Amino acid sequence: MTEASLDFLGPVDFSKAIAPQVHRKLRNAIIRNFLVPGRRVSEAGVAEALNVSRQPVRETFILLAEQGMLDIRPKSGSSVPQISISKVLQIQAIREAIEADVARAAARLMTKPQIDALYRQLEHQDDERARAASDFMELDDLFHKTLAQGAQLPFAWNVIETQKAQLDRVRFLALSKEPSKGIPAQHFAIVEAISAHNPERAEMEMRAHLRDVLRDLPVIARNNSGYFKE
Repeated sequence: MTEASLDFLGPVDFSKAIAPQVHRKLRNAIIRNFLVPGRRVSEAGVAEALNVSRQPVRETFILLAEQGMLDIRPKSGSSVPQISISKVLQIQAIREAIEADVARAAARLMTKPQIDALYRQLEHQDDERARAASDFMELDDLFHKTLAQGAQLPFAWNVIETQKAQLDRVRFLALSKEPSKGIPAQHFAIVEAISAHNPERAEMEMRAHLRDVLRDLPVIARNNSGYFKE
């Protein structure tokens, strides 16, 4: 693997902590299919491309392996695995359980200024500049993070964020075919329920929103068969 083949990773900001940057760059490269399933990747190649030492790269490889984003085989090298449908379903179930409670708490606790901030986020989500899959995923994550903060459950989002890598790979494939995919309207329904301080409806809208990816999963897997196992 040559350095040129990893140019998409971009430069490292040496004024900031290196390891988190390396992790974010490799994680995003896998989610956004710059590193596709079956692609071999080495610690040495990544370290050379980023002009960093092997240690933060090794730490990132271990963390990505724990998240199911990388297969590490000492004798044959590391490679990007296919997406595990069973893991996606498990992660989705965990996320829905957590965020259903977040939505209920947000409906009880969020203040008008916090809700107004959510409405402003919805305006950005409708912006044409947010139509790229990677850009919209960032806005989507910001929305859910803001809900958790407003519900006074910020750690809930931290838990979801550390576990949802496999799910994010599916989300990216879906959004690449159909940018934003009606998600702003689903977010609007959630915010309306929160604004009305209706916990039951907020939970219902959140569950419906999060289950959308499950309805699409069979088609996504069929149309991208090389990306999936099981």
